Amino acid sequence: MNKKNLFFPFPASVLFATLIAFLFACNGKDEAIESVVPVTNAPEPYEQNDITGEITLRTDCSGLDIHWEYEGEDGPDHWGELCDTWDCDGHKQSPVNIVPPPTRQLSKSLRFYWKNTATNIVNNGHTIQYNIDQPAIATDGSYISLNGQKYYLLQFHLHSASEHTVNGEHYPVEIHFVHRNPNTGRLAVVGVFVEEGDENPFFEHIADTWPHTQGSYVTTDTYNPNVLMPAGYNDFLKAHFWWYDGSLTTPPCSEIVNWMVWSTNIEASHEQIEEMEALLHENYRPTLPLGSRLVNAQ
Repeated sequence: MNKKNLFFPFPASVLFATLIAFLFACNGKDEAIESVVPVTNAPEPYEQNDITGEITLRTDCSGLDIHWEYEGEDGPDHWGELCDTWDCDGHKQSPVNIVPPPTRQLSKSLRFYWKNTATNIVNNGHTIQYNIDQPAIATDGSYISLNGQKYYLLQFHLHSASEHTVNGEHYPVEIHFVHRNPNTGRLAVVGVFVEEGDENPFFEHIADTWPHTQGSYVTTDTYNPNVLMPAGYNDFLKAHFWWYDGSLTTPPCSEIVNWMVWSTNIEASHEQIEEMEALLHENYRPTLPLGSRLVNAQ
């Protein structure tokens, strides 16, 4: 008896094609919704200014504004001492050092539905942040679908050097795209590394458009944030990223983040990276222990 016919009654090519079709079908639908536990007994980490639309991190402690920095007595080593309601001394903190797993698993259903937005750049004293248009009807905004749950894009911001490391090495810049699920309060953050290479058209006018002191730059010029994503980012079979459960990398360090850090990078020129480094002033939190958590590859 032919054992191949016993266990595989169809040609391998047919089985492979069927599997690929199944994966695409699963990825394109939102019916298989993942059960996500809402955040409870935790402060809302984001707030929106109803006048300007600016979306910022809340860094108050029971209503009292708290000053924090990236170095010195108010630096990362002391964030946990600044407010007893912050999670900065928790066990699921970010960023972490990523040691790439040897194998990939197609275990995350992730699709991007980002739209054009006006240009709203803010220097908040800690980073350069691009706020995303928030329509009056929230469901009209940009979002990602993650395992059947919608997370709406609030903003993206930059860190120099990168906050996550790969095998202990930093990249010059890391971009964080911050999404929030309005039903659970949980966040999904997409991280993208910037490495030195060709000039990046999006960063062409850094010196002209980025506020060099605390303040904002607003125009009606529109763009789609996907210009800062690596090629093939929205292709289920080509997109390659690492994912794990973690926290915000700034106070209040809330442990409510689904992290997805891309393993393929985008480029910026040497001059552009120098400009970003000069404006961002080493605004990165050092890596924290992974503990019992796993970094997975997709």
